[in-house]
Amino acid sequence: MNAPAQSQTIPAFLADTIARRGDEQALGFVRAGELHWRTWREVADEAALLAARIQDAGLVPGDRVAHVSENRYEWIITDLAIHLAGAVHVPIHITLSDEQIATQVADSGARLVVVSSAERAANFAGQLDKRTAVWIHDEQPIAVGGRLAGAQGQPQAIADADWHAANASDLATILYTSGTTGRPRGVMLSHGNLASNAAATAELFGAGPDQSRLCILPLSHIYARTCDLYTWVYVGAQLVLGETRETLARDCQLARPTALNAVPFLYQRIAEKLRGGGATDESAALREFFGGRMEWLTSGGAPLAPDVERWYADQGLPILAGYGLTESSPVISMSTPTSHRFGSVGRVLTDVDVRIADDGEILCRGQNVMLGYWRDDVATAAAMNDGWLHTGDLGHLDADGFLFIRGRKKELIVLSTGKKVVPTQVENLLTVSPLIEQAIVFGDGQPYLIALIVPSGCTPAARGLATSESFTAEISRCLQSAAHEEQVRQFALLDRPFSIERGEMTAKLSLCRNTIAKNFSQQIARLYEFASSGINHEGTKNTKQSVQS
Repeated sequence: MNAPAQSQTIPAFLADTIARRGDEQALGFVRAGELHWRTWREVADEAALLAARIQDAGLVPGDRVAHVSENRYEWIITDLAIHLAGAVHVPIHITLSDEQIATQVADSGARLVVVSSAERAANFAGQLDKRTAVWIHDEQPIAVGGRLAGAQGQPQAIADADWHAANASDLATILYTSGTTGRPRGVMLSHGNLASNAAATAELFGAGPDQSRLCILPLSHIYARTCDLYTWVYVGAQLVLGETRETLARDCQLARPTALNAVPFLYQRIAEKLRGGGATDESAALREFFGGRMEWLTSGGAPLAPDVERWYADQGLPILAGYGLTESSPVISMSTPTSHRFGSVGRVLTDVDVRIADDGEILCRGQNVMLGYWRDDVATAAAMNDGWLHTGDLGHLDADGFLFIRGRKKELIVLSTGKKVVPTQVENLLTVSPLIEQAIVFGDGQPYLIALIVPSGCTPAARGLATSESFTAEISRCLQSAAHEEQVRQFALLDRPFSIERGEMTAKLSLCRNTIAKNFSQQIARLYEFASSGINHEGTKNTKQSVQS
């Protein structure tokens, strides 16, 4: 599986896997509660047919193809077909607004937009350039058949060198990301960026062809795309697409996976469900939930709460945390089954260099680092300096090479007292509570922190706790290990969760602080008004009603 650096492209990986495992089960997908399978050769046939159709439509290498779809079998076929045709894949999160989708399509200059359904395309398609073609998955379903035979009975996609003639330096994809602040920017990743990162991740983790991975994260995000999709292509293992995030428990029983990538929020909710389910053996209940064969749980995209990490470890199924960002394809460091440390995001990949700047920012360089931002030389120059990518994250390396993340540099809260607070650390402590679904803290330039809290379920009963001592006591319990400046003095309980649709969360479920601050500006201002007037959030006199150190 060790291809030379210059031949590290996704089509080259696919060709190698087809040659080794062509007739074996490769890709599973769940539809209407049933699990369906395709072999590697069937996947290649269908990707080749779609690639030929893309070329017949007049697209040439370098042309952009935008893609607006939820996870589905056709998503993967479309991705591989775009690579085979030499075009540039521009996946767009299906949860974005019509205006946001149209803006990203226009910015990328896409000549073709592939959309999952006519219903989803109906509103934004009218905002596109009339020369932009729109294809609908549901109207032109991909079906096994029509094999393009080549030498030795292999599909033409593999036998014909034209299908995988891309160089590692060629642009493969543009991914729009705004992180948790700022306007969206198109991250340009090459074939070499994607392939080298997938290979290094699989090699370090020790992933083998007997692995069966369940994919539940959006493939439009680089985390799932590299760590689920492209590691699958490289290793030649099995990949199953879950039907929806809500069907995870059922899909685990259908697929019985051995590995899962997910975000901390999901692991936390599973732990809460099982811990409150009355099971006499929580370890057995956890393994049964995941289908009975689970070996590796990996996490990324956001910090992992210490209590959650500890609970999974106590059940004998530790969560292996990793770290990265879209601009690094994404993996920079990762924990492995044989090398992990509590609170760490693992060791740096073997082909990646990391150093810590004087101000604590993590800098990275390697084959995984992006080509730059699409049509934005100014932003590229700001992010890249002498070959080093400025991640915007704060952290440190311990003596054994394990990386620890403190938080986002731009999100660091500086109180009027001069004390500095990493907000994600406080929020992680709060959301460990079974009463708290989401939490965000503010306080920049203020004497103390305030919090906006979404109660679990957002039920009237849960919201009623805001007027009782029990909810205040719960916050105090969560923050009992926090420093004085990390205590929350005032809080407001919200009647709805933060959402991707309102721009309050990214696709990987990270909180967008600027948008939340804008959407809830009145509540935030009122919390500080209460404090300055000596009235708490319940409207009664009490300057220390909330959590105290």
